[in-house]
Amino acid sequence: MAKRCLIETCKREAETYCYHCSNDVCTKHYLEHKQWIQEQLNPLVDEINFIYDRLHHDDKNQTKSIPQYLINVYSQLDKWNADCHNNIDIVCHRVRSQIENIVKSNQHEETQKVIYNLESLEKLRQQLKELLKEGDVTYRQLEIMKRQLEELKKKEQEPIRYPDIRIITQKIDVSKYIGVTTDVKYPTEKQQQQQKSRSPQKMSPNKNFSIRHRFVGWPSAGQTIEKCPMCSEIFPLSMTMADRTVHINDHLPD
Repeated sequence: MAKRCLIETCKREAETYCYHCSNDVCTKHYLEHKQWIQEQLNPLVDEINFIYDRLHHDDKNQTKSIPQYLINVYSQLDKWNADCHNNIDIVCHRVRSQIENIVKSNQHEETQKVIYNLESLEKLRQQLKELLKEGDVTYRQLEIMKRQLEELKKKEQEPIRYPDIRIITQKIDVSKYIGVTTDVKYPTEKQQQQQKSRSPQKMSPNKNFSIRHRFVGWPSAGQTIEKCPMCSEIFPLSMTMADRTVHINDHLPD
């Protein structure tokens, strides 16, 4: 007894065996099944082209501008660099102030010495003026004034003392105070939306195939389409094959 085609709506005799769905089918439904399988290539090609164009578009954007995460890293490095320079400037300013205080203290001491010598000379001049006015000077008074004058001359000839200021420095190994760590950080949902908005939104035309992009549903036994090959939406179990075919065709050009 001849076998019938296992497609429920078909009354023809089975003429071949489909190894794909493991059913005996007639020639017409076998050819439709082969055509349906062949046309599954078109959505796949379009999806590959779409992903390629999106990646190519993102790659061009990355070469044109510095990524935001890299700008943030460079900003941190620049801030650390500025902070280091600022801290060194603060320390240098403090040490400079210490040096200026030492110099001022030394200058004050030297100034006080000069003032003391001038005052001593002024007293000696007044004494001499009085003795000349009186016209009566003793030997003892004369010797005292001579000794005072010699002491003033010695003090006046003393070399000016300068402070021996030395800067004690230590080499700073700056590399100990900075390092780089890395970790994988995924973009936030907002950043993903921004990337999608910058990416191509339409499918690129299939340049390698000239077949019309129309999905042909073929309800073979044991063969179901679980999700849309275009938008990856998972079909509910209650959705018929015809409705799934309409859903997929809505994504494709006429």
